[in-house]
Amino acid sequence: MNGFLHTARIEWMKVKNYRTFWILLGIIIVCIPAFNYVIFDVTNNTFPKVNGKNLLGNPFSFPNVWKTVPYNAGLLLFIPAILIITLLTNEFSYRTHRQNIIDGWSRGTFISIKLWETVLLSLFVTGIVFFTCLYFGFHTREPGTAGPGWEQFRFVIFFFVELLSYSMIAVIFAMMIRRAGLAMGIFFLYMIVEQFVVSLGRNKYKVDWVDYLPEEVTDRLIPQPFAPRMLTPDHMNTWEKHVPVYLSLAVIYLLIYILFVSWRFYKSDL
Repeated sequence: MNGFLHTARIEWMKVKNYRTFWILLGIIIVCIPAFNYVIFDVTNNTFPKVNGKNLLGNPFSFPNVWKTVPYNAGLLLFIPAILIITLLTNEFSYRTHRQNIIDGWSRGTFISIKLWETVLLSLFVTGIVFFTCLYFGFHTREPGTAGPGWEQFRFVIFFFVELLSYSMIAVIFAMMIRRAGLAMGIFFLYMIVEQFVVSLGRNKYKVDWVDYLPEEVTDRLIPQPFAPRMLTPDHMNTWEKHVPVYLSLAVIYLLIYILFVSWRFYKSDL
């Protein structure tokens, strides 16, 4: 434990005065609630109302907000990915990873602390999503309506799984390419290509296996929260039955990512 804390302190020394780290972290902190507020304002003031009720229902009130905010935040997952790629590629650009090994770190120690950084950042961003849910839920709550509806809190956990999956993919590209700009470009290209494959496979070729690709399987953990009346009970029942499958595959993918990243760093030249 002492060794881990010592390693963590060294990592903190690397980033505490790094301006880009704080700028990107600040963007994450601001963008998640701000982006949700923009969508809240649009849905609340733009869409027509019938008998005083919005056609979209109340996506930002309890318990719907537990699904709405994570779904919207899922559209911003590229920002934490940029931060992760920046931090990890800096290790290779400035040769600090080599200096750590020279100073006595094992390769396992180095890669472990990087993986823990990824987990901690994902937890931090998930915390922002959680408090954003609480803000909108209590802000839009009307007297006499239902409470927070903690049973829907699972969507915040699903968001954490989704974020961690995207973040680990970013780690893979950063580890393999070691140049920030190129790694970011290929990361975005991968996201676009997979979505193209999913759309083509689902709409043109009518195949189901595209739903289980790494990016898609975590995206499906949080169904769209707007216009819920368009989702039939059969659709929701089908989704509920697939949730354990999506979670299991997401965990399997995460294990594969961790094993691949560890193997890659052990085998690569410093």
